[in-house]
Amino acid sequence: MKKLIEKLQYGISPRETLAAVADFLGGMLPIEIEEYHIPLMNYVPPYFENADAKTRKNAAKVMGYLEDSLTPSLLIRYYEKEDVLYVRPQYLKSLKNFSLEEPILAILKNRRDSILSTGISEEERKHLNEELLCLEECLKENQSGKHTFTGYNLSNEVLFVCEKAFIPLTDSFIKEERKKLLPAGIYMKTEKLNEYTDIRTYRELLFFLPNLKAVSEDPYAIAKQIMDAGFVEHLKKRHSGDGAFRYRIEMKGVEDKKKSVLIKRLSGEILRLSDHMLVMSKDNYEIELRFVLKEDGTYRFFFKLFTLSDNRFTYRKEAVAASIKPVTAAAFLKCYEKYTKEKAQVLDPFCGVGTLLFERNTLKPVKFAFGIDTFGEAIDKARKNGNESEYPVYFIHRDFFDFRHDSLFDEIVTDMPFAARPEELGKIDATYHRFFSKAKEHLVAGGYMLLLSRNEELVRKYCGQGYRIEEFMNISEKTGLCGFVIKKL
Repeated sequence: MKKLIEKLQYGISPRETLAAVADFLGGMLPIEIEEYHIPLMNYVPPYFENADAKTRKNAAKVMGYLEDSLTPSLLIRYYEKEDVLYVRPQYLKSLKNFSLEEPILAILKNRRDSILSTGISEEERKHLNEELLCLEECLKENQSGKHTFTGYNLSNEVLFVCEKAFIPLTDSFIKEERKKLLPAGIYMKTEKLNEYTDIRTYRELLFFLPNLKAVSEDPYAIAKQIMDAGFVEHLKKRHSGDGAFRYRIEMKGVEDKKKSVLIKRLSGEILRLSDHMLVMSKDNYEIELRFVLKEDGTYRFFFKLFTLSDNRFTYRKEAVAASIKPVTAAAFLKCYEKYTKEKAQVLDPFCGVGTLLFERNTLKPVKFAFGIDTFGEAIDKARKNGNESEYPVYFIHRDFFDFRHDSLFDEIVTDMPFAARPEELGKIDATYHRFFSKAKEHLVAGGYMLLLSRNEELVRKYCGQGYRIEEFMNISEKTGLCGFVIKKL
């Protein structure tokens, strides 16, 4: 670093030297940067007067790392003087690292309003949209805007997204004439959305913008199509609250390298065309704009509203990486509800954070249920989830194969362990073998096991003697997850 500073002092290859300095600073802790603070504050600002645009850009990048009270005033002064469009965003990227006071904020607001109110050429659009996004990050004045969905009784076009195996079950709860079963779930138009949002068997709820189910492949054209279709007004009619709507973009089927460019261009154009009413946000977003690439290069367009409360699984405060999704547990158990009974004694030998047991008690109240697991973190989280639910479910940190209990259980419900790596398959094979033998000690004659498994062949291999498979369900071809109902003979 000292050699680079010396080069800056004598003006040797300033563009390349400033770029190298910025790379160095990006890998340092603030306390490490302190050592070079004074010389950098002395030698970097003069390069804002350099004739080379990229040199000025690199100087602005370096200044973003220097925690000095003078830095914001220097950056805003040269930001105002800068006449090369592609350089201007870098001043803002550095400014957003500081707490900005009103005089600077006023300058940024005026610049933002100027971009929004002035027509821009095709050549300017890319850079001005990027500048607009950076201005928004610096200002952050609309980030506190909060909205609540109120449009339950308005006409909404929605898709209840479900696992393919659970579509018929979910459909049985929806008493609506204007519906259609699709490979991804159930599409319908309804003015009674509140009657369906509590169904426990759909994965997520996506909305359509009327008459705009597909959009162009060009990001600028996409933004115009969405705005011309009245997206902002559509949202306003269905929400209470003030300020801009915060959103994120999800593009499915697009290469990661291409995705970032598309999102950057699309979000900048949306911000400008929406007159600042739709603001891209990395966190605390209220809407997800979802684009799914089609074979012809265009996109299917949906949006997901996080402003609409989902209280179906409020007990699930804690989870671990291997935790089953609550909707999968709920849907699987609901499919085979006829094999369960009220006031049953229920056991989960591999309970994780307790999701299956909580869903089992939601389906029909149990007398009591025990969850067992060797993973201490999961048991701790299961107990925390249990405190939220107030169900008669108890968790034990123990190996199932060492478990003892005085009375037998009416049901065993569990998500079986699975091999994350091929070399673990032998261990899982042994676990399945031991499980079916051990389960006989705890299950009443005529009792049922409702098992989720990613190893169908191992279930069929070891459940033959003393058991009978009553039902089988292929839940997910992607993960191999399947469900069994098995009766102890």
